[in-house]
Amino acid sequence: MNRELVLRGLSAYYGKKTVLKNVSVSIKQGELTCLCGPNGCGKSTLLSILAGVPDQSLKVLQGTVSQRSSLQTLNNPNVIDALSLHKLPRKLAAKTVAFMQQNEYSTWDFTVRELVLQGRFCHTKNGFYTQQDEELADDALRELQIDSLAQRPVHSLSGGEFQKARIARAICQQADFILLDEPAANLDFVYEPWLLKKLHTLAQEKGIGILLSVHDINLAASYADTLILLPLLTTPICGKISDILNKENLKLTYGMEFECQKVNYFQSLL
Repeated sequence: MNRELVLRGLSAYYGKKTVLKNVSVSIKQGELTCLCGPNGCGKSTLLSILAGVPDQSLKVLQGTVSQRSSLQTLNNPNVIDALSLHKLPRKLAAKTVAFMQQNEYSTWDFTVRELVLQGRFCHTKNGFYTQQDEELADDALRELQIDSLAQRPVHSLSGGEFQKARIARAICQQADFILLDEPAANLDFVYEPWLLKKLHTLAQEKGIGILLSVHDINLAASYADTLILLPLLTTPICGKISDILNKENLKLTYGMEFECQKVNYFQSLL
């Protein structure tokens, strides 16, 4: 049975400033979920909490699911309380959730292949990579169509190329869940839909639960199985695209009037 990564009744604060209020979300294995909302609504904060690596200055309170010392909730072994992840050793938690933050700078000028291979570190013994780890890194490079960049130093990459390498690293990690903060940033308009289609395929074929934040609501509507709309300081709206993507929910989320129509548009040539 597929597992779920959950938060229930969560609120988060930076000092006296409320960032998230009464948030309940569930990420299921085998599904691609898109997280959408206006700037400042807490998308990055929510992703970091789900990944078990929230900012140390962030105060997190949760309602119906209490903070537990084990990875699984007591009443259902297939439901993982995200707040329990930060209590685990990082290598163990990394086998459950792979997390790509919105911004990153590599101090060391690794090659792209070396960067992608780092996704396997949580599976190593004494920090040594195996032949299988090397092969999985090569597979991830091919999966993202960046194997031609394998020997390029990361400091020589464009923003979009570096973004693709980081996504490949997350895939290489082979975690149960992959959380990506704005993975489409810096990517050209042809690669964006190709990437979401690829992630959707990976979620279904490999049984991974994938959650990504994206600003393009049309991309989310085209490729996601589930959508999370995150208004400012209001309970999220979660569900299947056909159930919740309407002008009323979009107005509640973004504070503007929308029209919703289903149209056929370009297909990626990649």
